[in-house]
Amino acid sequence: MRGYAPPVQDSCDVTISIVSGGNPELLQACLRSLPRAAAEVSTHAVVIDNASGGALAAVAREHSEATFVTSTLRRGFGANHNLALREAGGRYLFVLNDDTELGPGCLDRLVRFMDANPDVACAGPRVVYGDGRRQPSAFHFPTPARVAATSLTLQRAGWVMSDTDRIRRVDWVHGCAMLVRREDFQRLGGFDEDFYMYLEDVDLCRRLADEGRAVAFFPYAWLAHHENASTAANPERRIYQHARSRSRYTRKHHGAVAERSVQLLTAGMFLGRIGASALLRRAPEERERFRTNLRASLRPGGRPAVEEAAAEFNQGAAA
Repeated sequence: MRGYAPPVQDSCDVTISIVSGGNPELLQACLRSLPRAAAEVSTHAVVIDNASGGALAAVAREHSEATFVTSTLRRGFGANHNLALREAGGRYLFVLNDDTELGPGCLDRLVRFMDANPDVACAGPRVVYGDGRRQPSAFHFPTPARVAATSLTLQRAGWVMSDTDRIRRVDWVHGCAMLVRREDFQRLGGFDEDFYMYLEDVDLCRRLADEGRAVAFFPYAWLAHHENASTAANPERRIYQHARSRSRYTRKHHGAVAERSVQLLTAGMFLGRIGASALLRRAPEERERFRTNLRASLRPGGRPAVEEAAAEFNQGAAA
């Protein structure tokens, strides 16, 4: 894989991997929240500058304690985190979005929990929106049967596993913030880079579960996630990217027949949502978004997605 391997050879409790697309304000807030989150454990932050064109230079100067890795090529979520964590020295790896702010003691509490529970390979904290409302962050695996149930009800009731104030074993935790044991992550070969964006966190947790390793939701540590703040552009491309990842995940873990079944079921769900939106006289923009999702569900490769945008950028950078 082309890129620049970060010089992270130190030994610490937690190596923090942050990928930034070039929003210095978001990254600044994230990095400034780290000291209060880790008063008891040692950390080292590795920031991957995902071809921002120098937008993060001022942040890098202020945070000399972190390792900044600058790439002229745009890579996907999993590929960037794999790059950051390839030489990581921490006992734990903390995969973290740049659009997050950690609460006091977040990493201290997560590490204490993991140290006390060696059967847990991965844990996710409680996640809230910027206004303090709870944000779903732990879920059941997306099996064809669960997708079928969702298609019948036109909503995702029963998927969420983070709607509790108790520690619980879950299927998967959101990749915006997941603490993973380094030996587990490295043994699995990190994130599967066939997922350019979306569902690589689900896939990692699925592979951990296949080995009998536990994933946990730990609500006594928390952070704020300003959802989609760093990836709000090109909504159609993001919709198609999600549809592609959904198909890739289903094919990988359930087979080709299940993949097509999930595509049809998902398309049927969005068709139902279009009808419900018209009946309830919702905004036309909502129905158009549902139509885009329907088309993407049936033909995930039918329109350009985020990975095509990255490829176009990389071709221009190489020219």
